[in-house]
Amino acid sequence: MRIQPHQQQPTIDRQKHHRALWWALGLNFTFMLVEFFGGLITGSMALLSDAGHMLTDVGAIGLALFASWLALRPKDPRRTYGYLRAEILGGLANGTTLILLCGYILVEAIRRTGHPQPIPGGPVLAIATVGLAVNLGSALIIGRGHRTNLNLEGAYLHMLSDALGSIGAMVAGGVILVTGWTPVDTIVSVLIAVLILRGGWHLLMKAIDILMESTPPEIDYHQVLEALKSREHIVDLHDLHIWSISSGVLALSAHIQLSDECVKTGHWPQCLRETQNMLREQWGIEHTTLQTEPPFFQERYD
Repeated sequence: MRIQPHQQQPTIDRQKHHRALWWALGLNFTFMLVEFFGGLITGSMALLSDAGHMLTDVGAIGLALFASWLALRPKDPRRTYGYLRAEILGGLANGTTLILLCGYILVEAIRRTGHPQPIPGGPVLAIATVGLAVNLGSALIIGRGHRTNLNLEGAYLHMLSDALGSIGAMVAGGVILVTGWTPVDTIVSVLIAVLILRGGWHLLMKAIDILMESTPPEIDYHQVLEALKSREHIVDLHDLHIWSISSGVLALSAHIQLSDECVKTGHWPQCLRETQNMLREQWGIEHTTLQTEPPFFQERYD
């Protein structure tokens, strides 16, 4: 039997979030092109790798916009959860692209180690400094709502990580300008590639975990199991499953065996409601499916 509360989440001003994301997308896309062509003209791998990192931010912001748009689409008989998993598929593709991009940057950095090129430190430093301002500005724009919107939070974290990439490019440009030691550009590009690899791998694994319907990392499966078993009138529990429908959208299903007294006195609806309230309040699990079973049901029909 299924009892599902239909309480609405707090209303979110989607238009405001869309507007902030569009501003951040425009800023990052414009400066990504500036860094890319600046890297081609100056021959700076640090600028090119940072432009690649900014491309991941553009993708992250675009994904947040796309996911927000899809979230407005209603569910239907074929897609009973709506289009919530679209952002997970986008994350899977984005994570794969990040790792491939990281591989390219590392290969190119190794190739240039044997064939160093003169790099003007001044333009590199100037472009990277403006890039840092763009990253911090985008983080400020997105950060106004990232605590209440998961898509915004992901884009916000991308902005902060890319700010580190801009700082790296600034360091490379400054060192080259002062000392003329160009190998620092390769070193910085490798460090930025490691940042991209870490972010891409984390994103890829998170998407795979959700698609595999793994127990969310923020939830202790055994803790939930023991909490359910300790509930009054629940004498046994089996087939417990906890998974994520999408980022921050948790679901649970279980077979629970109720006491004979609970069933006979008609107390079982209240028992289910209280159990659902506990799951929602302690772990944020809104989608719960609890199949109730009378005493000895499993032994009788196994």
